[in-house]
Amino acid sequence: RLDNVLACMEENFLTPADFINHILGSTEHESARNSLTTKAVRICAALYREEHAHSHVTQWAITIVRDMLDLGEFGGDDIGGMMCEEDDVNEEADDEQSGKHQRRAAERNAALLVIRTVVMISICLQTSNSQCNLLQGWLGFFMRSACVPEKVVEVFAHAGLSISLTSIHNAVSSISREISSKIKREVRTLQAGFAYDNFNIQFKAAQPTLEHRGSFMSTTSATVIPLYGINDNNVDALRSSAQLWDRDSHNPSPLVLPVMTEWRSFLRLHKNNAYSRQTHPVRLSPRQEAFSWHVRAILVNQVKEFKHFKKELDEPDTVKRIPVHKTKQIPCRAMDIKQSTTDGNVEVLDNLFRQGGIGDPRDSGFDAEHDVDMSEHIMLIHGDLLTKEQRDTVRNSRCIEHTPKNCFQYVIFLPGLFHYKMACADAI
Repeated sequence: RLDNVLACMEENFLTPADFINHILGSTEHESARNSLTTKAVRICAALYREEHAHSHVTQWAITIVRDMLDLGEFGGDDIGGMMCEEDDVNEEADDEQSGKHQRRAAERNAALLVIRTVVMISICLQTSNSQCNLLQGWLGFFMRSACVPEKVVEVFAHAGLSISLTSIHNAVSSISREISSKIKREVRTLQAGFAYDNFNIQFKAAQPTLEHRGSFMSTTSATVIPLYGINDNNVDALRSSAQLWDRDSHNPSPLVLPVMTEWRSFLRLHKNNAYSRQTHPVRLSPRQEAFSWHVRAILVNQVKEFKHFKKELDEPDTVKRIPVHKTKQIPCRAMDIKQSTTDGNVEVLDNLFRQGGIGDPRDSGFDAEHDVDMSEHIMLIHGDLLTKEQRDTVRNSRCIEHTPKNCFQYVIFLPGLFHYKMACADAI
């Protein structure tokens, strides 16, 4: 029957869309019009399920909600009222600046309309189905992390903008268990490093008194960084704690001549450095070429008279380019430990190893059934210069210990790029 109806419509030069529009606009075919209007929800749902019509139906629904609620009247920036007030610029520059402000204001207003529309639709969806609570869940989790009072959270929950307090607590517990499992799963491969630093929290009192002035807490945050490029050919490089300790200058009884760390041992590196060597009498060395490019870049980007050379400024020559790779880090549980002290650094590493489920089998807290032995492996630790100083102090004081974990021989410290630059600036 459907084929017969479509064939009849083609003979009368009618499309299915035109056919429906004619029925809805007709006053003579009331039964057919009532059939379409009473089944409007089913028809919209069927169109929404179609892949090609999904975006059109969504945009139409957003437009309808925005028009019905008149969202355009709730604030926003005045697009036409922004003018540059500087008197020392010419009229052309003034118009250009005003145009930029108007475009930015229009973009902000459009973004606000989308946000308000999403909020309204989310409230309606959550009212009809309590499991449609994506927005409410994120807002509730955010308010929990921002220490919003419970009374305020309850008001937002009754207004349909947040989930209940019980649901928020259950979500926090569930996420904590999930992250704890991810930390153990990644760290137990012994192919991950740690980065940690201190952060301070000040708890202010609502009504300070002599007895209760608030408190100040110094704590530590850390994250797990999975190592990139580890494969079957180089995985044994991480299992080199004993070999490195045999060559370490802190080892009181090294089996191999310790690696020299004095500045004189680096002189031969400079003599064999081809990057700074001028191989042609009329050409610059690679280092001088890099310096000259930076000078040209400063002139082109900072000096107005050189702006027209911007198209001719190419990228500098690369030297041992590091391939771009996106790393997904895993945040660890915050620790109530003062990391700026020597003992604090030891406690931080012990806490991180417990969170990761690794350790030394000779330790009393080692779980032989679940924990992984890391005594033969090295661990890459990232931090600031103070962390390195504290780590060196610990190694100097513990170099006579008997176990690899107690003498800190597994720690390979890697400073961050910013701190590495600061150390280079101090050296200069």
